[in-house]
Amino acid sequence: MILLLVALLSAQDSSPQLSYRVTVPTDRSAYLVELQITNPPSRSRLVIPNWAPGAYRLMDSWQNIREVVAVSAAGDSLPIQHDSPISWVIDSKGAARITVRYTAGLRDTDQWRRPNNRWFLRSSSGVVDGPRTFMYLDGWKQAPARVTFQVPAGWRVATGLVPTTVDSTTYAAPNYDVLIDAPVLLGKFLTYRFSAAGTLHRAVVDLGGGRAYAPGIFVDMLQRIATTAIGIFGSAPYADYTYIFVGGRGGGLEHLNSTTIGVTTETLARNPRGAEAVSAHEFFHAWNVKRIRPVELGPFDYEHEVRTVNLWWSEGVTDYYADVILARAGLDSPDDFVRGLATSIGNYRSNPARLLVSPERSSWTVWDSPVVNNSHVISYYLQGELLGFLLDLAIRDSTDNVKSLDDVMRYLLDHYAGERGFTRDELVAAVRSATGRNFEEFWRLYVSGATEIPWDDPLRAAGGKVVFSETPDIDARIGSIPPAVQGGRWRAVATPGSAAEAAGLRTGDELVRINGRPIIDGTDVSAAVRAVGPRAEVVVEVVRDGPLMIRFWAGTYNRVRVELRDVPAPTARMRRIRAGLVGGLAR
Repeated sequence: MILLLVALLSAQDSSPQLSYRVTVPTDRSAYLVELQITNPPSRSRLVIPNWAPGAYRLMDSWQNIREVVAVSAAGDSLPIQHDSPISWVIDSKGAARITVRYTAGLRDTDQWRRPNNRWFLRSSSGVVDGPRTFMYLDGWKQAPARVTFQVPAGWRVATGLVPTTVDSTTYAAPNYDVLIDAPVLLGKFLTYRFSAAGTLHRAVVDLGGGRAYAPGIFVDMLQRIATTAIGIFGSAPYADYTYIFVGGRGGGLEHLNSTTIGVTTETLARNPRGAEAVSAHEFFHAWNVKRIRPVELGPFDYEHEVRTVNLWWSEGVTDYYADVILARAGLDSPDDFVRGLATSIGNYRSNPARLLVSPERSSWTVWDSPVVNNSHVISYYLQGELLGFLLDLAIRDSTDNVKSLDDVMRYLLDHYAGERGFTRDELVAAVRSATGRNFEEFWRLYVSGATEIPWDDPLRAAGGKVVFSETPDIDARIGSIPPAVQGGRWRAVATPGSAAEAAGLRTGDELVRINGRPIIDGTDVSAAVRAVGPRAEVVVEVVRDGPLMIRFWAGTYNRVRVELRDVPAPTARMRRIRAGLVGGLAR
């Protein structure tokens, strides 16, 4: 036994030990990264991830890694072989410790300086995005790591990692997955702390020197969201949680015990609750996807695409719960909740792809060009939001409001929040186990299939019905989807039957400008389309095989409008089910 213990301790001592250092240089040109490996393998293969969990597309991060050098403890240069676009192999030549140095930063200086919720560096602040900054030692992703941040005077550090020094500049991670799942805000920022369900939370806000209007209302919003979400499960799955808000482009990304949210300074100045929807969505991800996850999503293969048919659940049902949380927290009214659902049903009904691309198919093909679905595009966020609503209604209806989708979430947390996630069939079984009802036919028709949803049938359970109508609107319809690779151009979605499609716009065209407005992300597309007046000319500059200009005149089309109305004389049971949806009530 003693010999075995000695052998184990010896093996542990000889395992590679990893320590990172990130330095912010005076010129802010890039992050200077240093990785020190004690007890390195004879051939150390270092890899920069090809993608980031939560963002299901390739990043081409290797293009932003430069000046890779390696030295021994004695200062001798070590040979490096760039054996693939994303990996470097270092011959340690028997050294007991090696140090690898490189720079990580976007080559486009303007884009690098532009604040966003993912990765940037400017004069007053920056965000460190783990997957694009930290290489991992192949074969040793489970090894613990430390990271130290060397920042300019007056800057602070905010992250979900555990600090190991009093000045909060050095942090520990139990493995690589946790290390890169903790974005880091560096710089001069505002900090607001609060407690929710007895657990510490904080919001750090980088507005480039600006201040959020009415911070008390802003913090109250976050506290209500956190308290309500924790109440669904009974406890928080983390010791503390950090919201990172960056004044810049919109968007958000979930992490194990934190989130990064991009919101314009003007938005928070105008409305301190302007980020409530994205805040609720990203916060609920602390359970749904970060703990309750499809089996494919962890431990992660960072070199290759990782596909699952269940993103409609992980993202779309999270969208549904964002609406639920805002209503239960009193941040939105029951009427707001109903209007939001009506808008989503209208968007769904307006998209012909709803009958052609199933939620499982849209989840699986998120990595691909729209061509794989014959250029039909529908969001698994939208599909999953509505499926979550329908499941919640169906469960309440079939159990006389004794059970709800909340019970399914709690069951999944109890059974699939450990080392192994759920499969497609296990998700169906989980709904049955949590509720006592079989939903195989529901899955066949609406999840694996793309069958038209008979809205009045499920809505009747809550005393509701759908009224569809059409109203004339300006036809400048141009949709958009994210770039094929991180940092690329946003791509067009040519709505079938639209004036843009008739003029030659194709789904997948890379958008450059619309009526002279540069297209950086989807918000620019929406803003450009909204600005088009009746019978105005629309000029769309795209890249297909080369630069291309598409012109058309904005005509009119009949836009689908949806109203959710009460059935005549709703029963007490119907009213109970409706109250349960927005109040979290059962029975």
